Amino acid sequence: MQHTMSRRAFTLIELLIVVAMIAVLVGIVAVSLRGVGAAARRTESLGALRQMAMGYTSYTQDYRGQLLPGYIDVTLFAPNEPFENLTISLPSGEEIPPADMQSYVWRLAPYMDNTWRTFFQDMSDAGLMAEFTADYQKLLAGNPPTSSFAGGISERPSFGLNSIFLGGDSLHGGAAVNGLHPWTGNSTVEPIAATRLSTVVNPTRVIVFAPTAKADPGGSDAVFDTSVIGRDGTEVGFCELRPPFLDGTGTKWQNRQWMIGAHGLMVATPSDANEGAGLPIARTARDMVRGGSEPFPVAHLDVSTSVQPLVELSNDMRRWDPSEVQLRGTDQ
Repeated sequence: MQHTMSRRAFTLIELLIVVAMIAVLVGIVAVSLRGVGAAARRTESLGALRQMAMGYTSYTQDYRGQLLPGYIDVTLFAPNEPFENLTISLPSGEEIPPADMQSYVWRLAPYMDNTWRTFFQDMSDAGLMAEFTADYQKLLAGNPPTSSFAGGISERPSFGLNSIFLGGDSLHGGAAVNGLHPWTGNSTVEPIAATRLSTVVNPTRVIVFAPTAKADPGGSDAVFDTSVIGRDGTEVGFCELRPPFLDGTGTKWQNRQWMIGAHGLMVATPSDANEGAGLPIARTARDMVRGGSEPFPVAHLDVSTSVQPLVELSNDMRRWDPSEVQLRGTDQ
């Protein structure tokens, strides 16, 4: 008796189902890998932020409770000005010129063993890092940096300092805070910034450092300055970290600087069109780099770090103003 074996071939529909299942599995794996990568980058950012906050605290201890000034306009380094005797030297012995001491970076660096790369922990652009490294070598040799990114290392760290409210800032903030920095020379002016740790009522909550990108001067919809876009499309940082509001009147904060708008995107109208502003930015999610719901790493004045969505920080001035003790009503 002859037996025959029948072979059943896959139908087209079955093949399509198998292909679709494989595609779904590949997608799930890809999303998981992106999530792991983002979490790793976020952990690295938190580590850098913690080091910077520790350095900031060390400075405060050395200066008997005085907070590190955030941004000092170069004119204040001139003879008979408040910072005429301030000098910062690199390990080579070369002194940092006043133009590079304006931002906090080189004044904080000695309290971090001059590990300047920590300021760029979450920058992925290898080309720009090479450029900043060349700048550093020039500074070591006593030569001015030639970075095509204005200010180079000192102006464009990945992390900005909440300088308008902590330590003081004589350049950023526009008309709302012009003349309210601690070095006006006018004894009748009450500075907007806390200058001593003892005056901070919420050190465990107030933000000192966070990731930033420079906003386009005069931009109305978080259009970042095209001159600071890195070669890989990453926004380059800025030394100042702008709070969501700048001044408060009565029970309501005014002069909004940025907010989380439709679709979780940041909308910004920084008040100083000439100098620009450092907007908080969550770099760990490349496809939603301005998303308000993305995890956002910050360092607090007590050296602790946390990760929170930007939208939660956009209306709570207790996180930004070291003298604020209650959550005020805000304009939307």
